[in-house]
Amino acid sequence: MNVKRARIVLFWGIPVLLGALVAITGARFLRDSASDQAQRQAKLVPPVHFTAVSVTLPGGSASFPPGKGSEIANANCVMCHSTGMVLHQPPLTVGEWAVEINKMRNAFGAPLPADQVEALAQYLRSIDGREPTKGPSAVDKQAS
Repeated sequence: MNVKRARIVLFWGIPVLLGALVAITGARFLRDSASDQAQRQAKLVPPVHFTAVSVTLPGGSASFPPGKGSEIANANCVMCHSTGMVLHQPPLTVGEWAVEINKMRNAFGAPLPADQVEALAQYLRSIDGREPTKGPSAVDKQAS
């Protein structure tokens, strides 16, 4: 037998022999079928039952300061954000607030109607009381 043929026989023969050995050994020690094994395991593991749970979260008592647009903020913002989180944002211009509000609408599904975006942006800008700094935008650190 030449060397090439011997290499081929070894390359394919050893895995075939090992597979046959595992099959014979497995048949000797694992005589149960897959369905028998599943039935035996079902007897060992207690069944799991899931039940619905009702959770009532506490309501927040904080609301946005009064002003033109506070009803929009109280109706749409507090379902995801606390008033404190919104009130402690860096100072943003009306345009920057509009960008943030539209991001909430488009990316996160906020149910705010498009015709209320401008009014909400103006309200959020009015309650801040600080002037935005000159230079890069506070929203994305890029110049406007």
